[in-house]
Amino acid sequence: MGERALRWMPTALVTVLLGWIAARAARPVSDPDAWWHLRLGNDLIDQRSLSTPDHWSAFATVHWVPTEPLPEIVAAYVDRWWGLPGLAVLYDVAGAAVVLGAYLVCRRRSAPLPAAVTCVLVVLAASASLTSRPQLVSFVLLPVVIDAWLRTEEDQRTRWWLVPLVWAWSLCHGFWFLGAAYGFVFVAGFALSHRMPWPVVARQAVVAVASFAVVVLNPVGLGVIEAPFRVDDTSQFIQEWARTDLTSPSAVGALVMVLGTAAGWLVRRRGVSWAHVLVLLSAAFWIWYAGRTVAVAGLVVAPLLAAALDGLLADRDEQADPPRRDGEAKVLGAVALVIAAVVVAAAPAVADRPGDVPTALDPALDRLPPGTRVFNAYELGGWIAWRHPDLEQYIDGLITPYSARHAQDYVDATSTAPGWPRIVDRSGASAALLPQGSPLALGLSRRGWRSVGRDDGYVLLETPVVD
Repeated sequence: MGERALRWMPTALVTVLLGWIAARAARPVSDPDAWWHLRLGNDLIDQRSLSTPDHWSAFATVHWVPTEPLPEIVAAYVDRWWGLPGLAVLYDVAGAAVVLGAYLVCRRRSAPLPAAVTCVLVVLAASASLTSRPQLVSFVLLPVVIDAWLRTEEDQRTRWWLVPLVWAWSLCHGFWFLGAAYGFVFVAGFALSHRMPWPVVARQAVVAVASFAVVVLNPVGLGVIEAPFRVDDTSQFIQEWARTDLTSPSAVGALVMVLGTAAGWLVRRRGVSWAHVLVLLSAAFWIWYAGRTVAVAGLVVAPLLAAALDGLLADRDEQADPPRRDGEAKVLGAVALVIAAVVVAAAPAVADRPGDVPTALDPALDRLPPGTRVFNAYELGGWIAWRHPDLEQYIDGLITPYSARHAQDYVDATSTAPGWPRIVDRSGASAALLPQGSPLALGLSRRGWRSVGRDDGYVLLETPVVD
């Protein structure tokens, strides 16, 4: 392969990733969680407060706090001003920020090609999680925090700006606690390595502690600190919090990153600190822990992999050229703007309608009296919460406001486990929106519930009319 082709390959690889994000953006909004995020954003705007909405659902019985208010408010305003096409553009911008942020962080420690290859693996590891949700904010900020601590290890400077960064992060997504926690990981690494004077280590420990403590000032309330640790209450009912399928493409990508980093260290046998080892071990843990945290693994190990690949494949003298990095950033920024402009032009035609929801049933749902309880499919709860806020959805993807017992009742009812009719009767639901042919839909039909419409694989049922 010619030298000219090699020179342009990194830019081409990153451009392909940006194009892939744009292709995902320029289509109907279909993430079921996008809808309840919009509903919550609208509630926060209308009540002019970041506190918990006065009412979410008649079935919501658990105290909770909004943990992602700023992105939700932004998305709600974009939807009010521009509609669903605006959300497509917002997703493209956020996704592009993830890609470019990961590449530029890797580029600090490697030549362009190792950085681009690492970025491809990052996107593969995060592919299952790169959806139009507030977690994209965490995917942008997490590499920034890891990079900051790596630079602290190199120059021993105290980066106090990490403290307000974590505070702002706590208003955007629950993974803020990872940004704070990695401060403790690095401080432990600094102490074990004995390469940093103890007074300097102490200052870094203050940054780590302050990053946690400052979240107390979050206007959402102290509950934002508890929220990341309460996910276990209902995580068993959320597929992405299940143990990772290690054969999935995202897991394979993350495993390649972790093993590739370790292999690079074994070959070179130098330049590895305790902090690096602890970060690598944490990445291995995140791969195992849950499908949702596989993306975290790829993001935190990315700069280490880029440096390891650079040590094997590139000349050290080529990698640290700030003018070249600045030039690359400008080129890739221009590419991202061009691709975003294409999404802006295409979005009104291709992203102007919701996807994977039974929109033809909206008129029938609109005719239901306000306060009607709807026993709905889990994936449609967010849609009902946003499009039909006067109805009472049985469950939705937010799930935080619902008890574990309630979630288990939903599972038992939809699988028609013994006693399921009592669960439905106890709910007081007079309508049900369920997948056609599902056990519960068939069971309700046999009990006299009548179908009032079908669309997109779903059926709307109402209770029998009593004379």
